[in-house]
Amino acid sequence: MDILYAVLLIANLVCTLFEIVARQAVAAYAESIGVQLIEPEKQNHYPDFTLMHNEEDQDKIALDVKTTYREGGQSKFQYTLGSYTSYIHPETRGKNIVYPFNEYGQHWVIGFVYRRIKQKQVTSSRIYSFDTLKQIPVPFDNVEVFMQEKWRISGDRAGSGNTANIGSINGVMKDFEMGNGVFHSEEEFLEYWRGYKRTAQERQLSYSNIHEFRVTCEQLQRENNPDEI
Repeated sequence: MDILYAVLLIANLVCTLFEIVARQAVAAYAESIGVQLIEPEKQNHYPDFTLMHNEEDQDKIALDVKTTYREGGQSKFQYTLGSYTSYIHPETRGKNIVYPFNEYGQHWVIGFVYRRIKQKQVTSSRIYSFDTLKQIPVPFDNVEVFMQEKWRISGDRAGSGNTANIGSINGVMKDFEMGNGVFHSEEEFLEYWRGYKRTAQERQLSYSNIHEFRVTCEQLQRENNPDEI
């Protein structure tokens, strides 16, 4: 249990470090174009940063920072992209989000990916003083970053874990830079995830991937517009 806690603590520290780096860049950009930068006052509220002209702005920009690691080289990686059960639904558009979902015109992801460096036991158990802080080994390297619209990097399956999170594509850096997601548009992305069921049993009666979703949409269209057949 102590080892697991230590691993989670290190992972959280790394994520926090990248969030600090991202914040400096976002703050500088916001100042350069003359917009406000708003950060959530409550923990686990989306997004990490909101860019807006003022409170009445109905075209706010959401920026969310995501961090993960890969084993090395060009190995694939993925992220979780936020809940599909709360703010993306019209009836709960203000749940766990800084401003209501309908007030955002764009949703972007700043994604960091790094390679974890496995430390030897003798090094990881060493205690450092203030005089030897520079000797602390960095637990990661080969950091890369991209920025892309959320819907363009979304996959069609839930992310890892028991929480109801949207899963991203599972790809290499080029896939995220190019936005090689599975959806044709943001409208299709929203419709898909708003209707995505939480359990495998429920999805058997609905859809569980983008192919099944499109088949379902085509069937509904034929039923609602029989004269077009």
